[in-house]
Amino acid sequence: MLIDIHAHAAGDYSTADSIKNMAEKYDIEKIVLCTSPKNIQNLQKPPSMPLKQKPDSIYMMNRMNRLAYNHFFKDNGDGNQFVRELKNQLPELIIQFLWVDPLDTGYMDNLENHIHTYEPKGIKLHQAWNSFKIDGTEFKKLADIATSYNLPIFIHLYSKREVLKLLRFIKENQNAVFIIGHLTGGNLFRESGINLKNIYFDTSSSNRIQGSDIKEAIDAFGYEHIVFGTDTPYTSFDEQISRIEQLNLSDNVKEHIYSLNARNILALD
Repeated sequence: MLIDIHAHAAGDYSTADSIKNMAEKYDIEKIVLCTSPKNIQNLQKPPSMPLKQKPDSIYMMNRMNRLAYNHFFKDNGDGNQFVRELKNQLPELIIQFLWVDPLDTGYMDNLENHIHTYEPKGIKLHQAWNSFKIDGTEFKKLADIATSYNLPIFIHLYSKREVLKLLRFIKENQNAVFIIGHLTGGNLFRESGINLKNIYFDTSSSNRIQGSDIKEAIDAFGYEHIVFGTDTPYTSFDEQISRIEQLNLSDNVKEHIYSLNARNILALD
């Protein structure tokens, strides 16, 4: 069975019925769900870029995504509340990650109350949508709170500079647990020489990531640090699975990537 550690409450994951259908179709045990940008539920898979893509092309996409988020996306209400409602309908299937913008002072001032209210299994941060900095006091405050509640932080990183800042933060905060979305900055993590015992890498991406990139990450960080995610609705579920299946990995390695590593991160029984 699969644990999808990276999904948004939109598209195929926007209603209880569609989520159940996806779980049955793909034999999904758990879905780690967070809000979509500004709680837009009818998101579509973005068009393919005409240029040759590679893992680092995400930095250019981040600039485009931030522009769209700030100027063209309409706010559709409380996305965390929407995810909570889905979780209440499917409590055995959905695991909530709480979406937080560290620059939202009102939300941050009540973060611990929100954690008690929503009972999330983790925190989701997205630098392409929210322009906080890793070396800012807001991020440090959030990371300290998350660590005190044993909550992993799933982070979508914005740039190489922010990757390097996160590496410095990890070096000084070894108890914090991070899941790095889309293998972003994998080469910088590999070259850092920093203890990455609590760092995990999510496999989801569009055509920026190929099976060979996932294999490089497995070789560099160990299969125990790679977790399966789809980034639904932005990517094809079938493509995410195919990318791993083509690597001819052992059943043990695939089981860890598909579910066991996520179970360990999320402290599931």
